[in-house]
Amino acid sequence: MTFHIQNLTSADFDSYLDFVRKIYPQRSHVAERFAIQVLDNPFLEDATRPEILLARHEDGQIIGQFGLNPYPFHFAGQVRTGHSGFDFYVLAEHRKLGAGKKLAAAAVAQQPYLGIGATPVAESIYLKLGATTIGHLYRYFWLRSPWQMLYLAGERLLGSRWPRNPRQVGDFALPERVTVDGVSFQLRTRAQGGEDVTWSPQVLSFVRTPQFLDWRYFQHPQHYRFYARTDEPAAFFVLRRYAWRGLSLLCMVDYRTPPHDAASADRMLEAAKKLARMGSFDGVVVYSSLRFFDERLSGRGFRRIGQPTIVVMKDDLMPDAASIARRECLLATLADCDQDFAVYD
Repeated sequence: MTFHIQNLTSADFDSYLDFVRKIYPQRSHVAERFAIQVLDNPFLEDATRPEILLARHEDGQIIGQFGLNPYPFHFAGQVRTGHSGFDFYVLAEHRKLGAGKKLAAAAVAQQPYLGIGATPVAESIYLKLGATTIGHLYRYFWLRSPWQMLYLAGERLLGSRWPRNPRQVGDFALPERVTVDGVSFQLRTRAQGGEDVTWSPQVLSFVRTPQFLDWRYFQHPQHYRFYARTDEPAAFFVLRRYAWRGLSLLCMVDYRTPPHDAASADRMLEAAKKLARMGSFDGVVVYSSLRFFDERLSGRGFRRIGQPTIVVMKDDLMPDAASIARRECLLATLADCDQDFAVYD
């Protein structure tokens, strides 16, 4: 079979979206998600040529794709723009014929390459192409009472017959202010310009510039609630609804604190728990990639559940193996993973 790799252009948007609808039938708003996730990205140089790779059969049919999104990050005292991968997919009937390997090789060649949310199968391909697994996002849950465990058990027992619809549980009209230990977090609708604070030169972290915050949160108030400390804009967290196995949760989809400020992190977690109670949600879920936050979460009653989200990287400038093993080299949240864009489906 003959196929070739090419970049997506605006002339192919319609056929590309038809292909995405075919491979992801669960996505109900494919064009809207593509516009928000890809075309609205403020770091994309040319919206008529998004950095998406297509594998085409010799007859012109799209048989595979590999999405790339430009994404600036801090590391080793620099701000660099990497390429974050998403929606790596080859039609089943064309797998094992080389299309997937060629797509992955072309994507990883766009260094720095960052794959956040790689599957174990994709991870094995990346490693063969010279990438390194630099971290994992662990998923932590806090449930507000034993009743939530009963809801979870009921959904597991009855499946689709479980009558409780978690998407209709909880009031997302959250209050404009929440206070913990005398420290207030204010609901905000725009950036103040002091949010993009690096953790340390040795920790890779993605930018939180006003352009990023506006693109990801402030343009979509129906999905996100952005809370920042009134006295410290570098301490903030972002919430959205998160339905999981019959539970209606608040997901702390993004967060930052001043570096190594344990008290600020603890207050932030308690504020999220307090808001979950106020909105009658079942609990809170947080993704963590850094040992510091692992320890804060465990200390505040959160429990790690489920399989971790894999993060791979290929670049000449890499974290050292010891810091990777200690979970001290990567600060990423669910907002850095393309999984969060499922909110638009």
